Amino acid sequence: MAIADQRDTIAAGPRTRVRIFSRTDVDAWQAWPDYDEQLLVGTSPRRMSPDQRARWYDDITQRQRQMPFAVEDETGLMIGRIFLRHVRQEERSAVLGIDLHPAYLSKGYGTESLGAFLHHFFETMRFERMLLSVAAHNERARRCYERLGFTTVGSHWDAHVGPDVTSQSRYAAMRQLFRRGPLGLESLFYDMRLEGATWRMLDL
Repeated sequence: MAIADQRDTIAAGPRTRVRIFSRTDVDAWQAWPDYDEQLLVGTSPRRMSPDQRARWYDDITQRQRQMPFAVEDETGLMIGRIFLRHVRQEERSAVLGIDLHPAYLSKGYGTESLGAFLHHFFETMRFERMLLSVAAHNERARRCYERLGFTTVGSHWDAHVGPDVTSQSRYAAMRQLFRRGPLGLESLFYDMRLEGATWRMLDL
């Protein structure tokens, strides 16, 4: 890999490496373009001023105690973020959050980097359970998780962040995945889980 300094690498795949997310990575994330796909628009980078970026970084790492990581490609460009939220050390569990630069979607980078990160999560950090929620309409992400061993254990409705696509004919097949509820337009989410014992048996 054409990366000058790999001392802070915690996991790596053939084309990617995962490292600790720093304050300067917030600026790199802000430089990403918005997603073109309307269903993903709501997950585009939240636009912030330099002062807001510093406060946001301090908030997630100090108050919320999230554990953020950056994903780089083979050239050293930051192309993704992996977050551990709701870290429960006593239960050895955490909730996963992950996103990719729009230009790197559907090219295997997410599966590769998350697969490498799982080794760090289960073997080095000694966690025993990873949880996540994925929008039912995001089949690409769900297939990625399933390939890595996650199974669906439930579902719930939550607010849909982004434009209302339910009246558009191109999304007609997905209308059952949305509803009008207490939070306005709501989207169906699948709750997924991967146990450390399952991951070790799969040996991915």
